[in-house]
Order: sequence, then C-alpha cells, then structure tokens
Amino acid sequence: MDSVLTLRVSMLELSISSNIEAVSRKLSALAYRQLPFAEARTVTELAKLAADAEKNALPQVFDNPTPFTVNSVAVQPARKGTPVARVYIRDKAARYLAPYEFGGVQYLGEKPANLVPAGASANQYGNLPRNAIRKYMGRPDVFMGSVKTKRGTVYGLWQRRFLREHATDITGDVAQPAKLRGRHKRLAKDANTTGRLRLLVAFRAPVETKKRLEFGERAEAVVQANFDRVFGQELARAVASAR
Repeated sequence: MDSVLTLRVSMLELSISSNIEAVSRKLSALAYRQLPFAEARTVTELAKLAADAEKNALPQVFDNPTPFTVNSVAVQPARKGTPVARVYIRDKAARYLAPYEFGGVQYLGEKPANLVPAGASANQYGNLPRNAIRKYMGRPDVFMGSVKTKRGTVYGLWQRRFLREHATDITGDVAQPAKLRGRHKRLAKDANTTGRLRLLVAFRAPVETKKRLEFGERAEAVVQANFDRVFGQELARAVASAR
C-alpha cells in the first residue's frame, strides 16, 4: 500500500510506503484487514501535525504575519482507499508566499509597488489600512511623485508642509490647526507641521526574497519524528474498533 503525504506548495512528496510495508509483514490477520483505515488516518494526522508546525513557524519568518497568512495553511484529509493527505497553502496566499519557499522576486499582485508606510499610520500588522492611498490622495496637501532626498530619489506619497493656501482663519493670517472649522479642521487634523515635505508612503520595487519558509523540510521532519507514534496509535484504534 502506498501512503503519501503531499506538500503541494513545496512540490515535494513524502512517502511513508516503506514504513507501512515493513510493519504490515508483522501484523495479524485482523490488524492487516484494518490497515487501510489506520493508513488513511495516519497520513491525515501527520498532515495536521505538519500544518500546525508550518503555522507556528510563520511568525519566525515574517514579522507579525496577518491571520489571513497564518490561516492559509490547510489540510486535505486522506480517505480509505486513497491514502493521500495534503498540507498546502491556499492559492491566494501561495502566490505571495511562493517566492519565500522557492526564491524569486516578491509577488505584489495588483499593487503598483511594495507600499511601505513611513509617515502614514499602519495597522497592527504593519500594513496600510484598506483604501488609505485613496484617502490620502483626496487631500489637497498630498501628492504622488518623486522627491530628491539625501538618500537618493524616493518615489511615494508625499505631504506638503502646512501653508496658508491650505487653510486660513477669518483674518487672512495662517491658521493653526486647532483653530480651524469644518472641512479645514478635518484637513488640518493630520496636517504636516514639520516645515518640510513629509514622506507618507514609500513605493518600492519588488526585490529578490532572502527569507525562506523551509516548508518542505519542516513538514518532512515532522513526519519522520512522529510516524511511529501516530501509526501505532491509529492502528491500535482501528483494530479495537473492529472487535
């Protein structure tokens, strides 16, 4: 019988058929008849253990990964007669995680560049909130473009310093943000009072990935470390259920 734990994202197949064959020669007739049940449950339980290990490792590879990324690790259980279980990363997350397994350039999807918050507020995962770019572009004091800095030219979302044309008080003098009313007050809430241009979001081109998930290696280690225990447990359970 051929039992395989397939890791789709790593293009790697881990076969435990040799382990099964070695054990099956020593089984009683009853235990041998229950072998297909034990086999399917074994690869399923091993896949679950591998998936848990992959989820626990993601925060060690990435700083504060989102729940979407962590929960993208999934398991397809085996069935009797089809002793194959799969632990994989769901398609949407696999697109941007694949370069961290196989190497290559970051996958950005529909984003024009890697958006790196600088002066803009980020969420708890270090990412820009949804529609943040659109919100900033609706302000008259924000523009998108290239600016020469001491560290070179930076393309991104920039905020001009607070000026009279952005908001004035009734006397015609430059108003302080705290004294504004209505729309001017809303605009001034996040006004740039630094006296110089402020970088809100840097647009950086995708780069070659350096971090590695080691998805396949980790899963293989989990399978090898737990096979004897899990198979023995599932075989005993299958035999007991047949009596």
